Amino acid sequence: MSHLLIIDDEPGIARLLHRSLSAEGYEVLATSDPEHGLSLLKQHPIDIIITDLCMPETDGLEVLRRSKLIRPGVDVVIITAFATVDTAREAMKRGAVDYLTKPFSIQDELKPLIENILKESPPSDSTEEAHPATWSSGTDVEETKGTSKTKSNKTVASDESTVIAEDETMLELLERAKRVARSDVSVLLTGKSGTGKDVVARTIHRHSRRSDRPLISINCASLPDTLLESELFGHTKGAFTGAVSDRPGFFEAADGGTIFLDEIGEISRNFQPKLLRVLENGEFHRIGNAKQIIKVDVRIIAATNLDLERAILTGNFREDLYYRLNVVPLHIPSLQERPDDIPALIQFFLDRADSGHKLSRDAEDALLRYEWPGNVRELRNAMEHGIILSDKLEIQLSDLPAAIQDDHRANAPKKPRDQDQAGTLEEIEIGCIMQAMAKTGHNRTQAANLLGVSRRTLGYRIEKYGLTDPLIQVRRASMMKSTRSLSDLPRAAAGDKSNPEPSNS
Repeated sequence: MSHLLIIDDEPGIARLLHRSLSAEGYEVLATSDPEHGLSLLKQHPIDIIITDLCMPETDGLEVLRRSKLIRPGVDVVIITAFATVDTAREAMKRGAVDYLTKPFSIQDELKPLIENILKESPPSDSTEEAHPATWSSGTDVEETKGTSKTKSNKTVASDESTVIAEDETMLELLERAKRVARSDVSVLLTGKSGTGKDVVARTIHRHSRRSDRPLISINCASLPDTLLESELFGHTKGAFTGAVSDRPGFFEAADGGTIFLDEIGEISRNFQPKLLRVLENGEFHRIGNAKQIIKVDVRIIAATNLDLERAILTGNFREDLYYRLNVVPLHIPSLQERPDDIPALIQFFLDRADSGHKLSRDAEDALLRYEWPGNVRELRNAMEHGIILSDKLEIQLSDLPAAIQDDHRANAPKKPRDQDQAGTLEEIEIGCIMQAMAKTGHNRTQAANLLGVSRRTLGYRIEKYGLTDPLIQVRRASMMKSTRSLSDLPRAAAGDKSNPEPSNS
């Protein structure tokens, strides 16, 4: 597994890079203090350093020089503004492997650059010496070792265990997860990619009696059988080519804690019996030493976006393993199924960036209207994209990913054919909503279809303009300066007493 070190004196940028690269499967340390970054380099087997060039005290050239003294084989990528490209080129002459100019795309520029570097210079053997929990727990190094040392407050925390939930569906799920955490039973998390299954796993661990022990995560889909077995169970020196020393596996490192097996549905039929044995009796052996049986006490949390019951029917997944994993199932709803979480998540990602950015109205509308097929992960990436590409503190629609811009243009609200052109944009929008609701008997689904927007978008607009209560509708309508008619509204809603209903008295 590859290990990256981010050094940038802007905490917001450091956080963004940390979050984005961690999501790509890299193990990342990040800091806004260059001196602390060099200290981290001495302590940990870093493969690539990504450092800003212009920093007030210790600049990128000095980081480059000293990092090569500490670890000669480390690759260094320089981040620079356009005005300092010549200096960045000078850095390459001094040993930097490449440079990127701001603003840049993490997905389209930085990630491919890292992949190319790692192809040319695979992770060094020094990573064999690192304790697996050091890099895989998603927490500070000291915490994974079972202690509580305080690190510099300039180090960017992972924040992987933060759950943002406003929607009732998600709140109920989290309450259930906390109840499940009190026991040691296996948990199977299901849901689409990007819904936050890893975050729920961390929530369960954090609320369990094992919270002072490691939580170690591994993506089962990212490794072939031989490497997966080595990572989980460990190996002895000489067990295979490249095994230069004995190495404990993740199960040993997590003893007393929790292992999170992500993408469990991707493991092969050949490997499934080996995993089943650990679930049944907590026993396994390292590769290369079948005689020494190791026994551990580990809680298993697994996750998948596949239908494992269907996989059982097709012969791709063992039924006995499924029932061992699926003691308590928890389904994580898609972002589309919990729309009330979207505004809260948007604000959370803005606050966490700590860069002072806000959204323009068009950008906010586009984010709230979008269907988010990639769920929370896509929303997070969209916010990072907007923050990095915006040249001002207000994120514009044009700063967001192209898919969101295209969706916004394609699904802009359509005005009813008889809508008057008079009034402000807000008044016209309120009038459109009121007329559509009146014509459909206040059926939100039908009204949304009439307006050409999603039901979620309509609900957001109704709440935004305070149109939930009929009396509020009337008060808002009376303030509108446009000349459109409200004759289509039900009389009870409009408060029209000019022609009251006959009394039964």
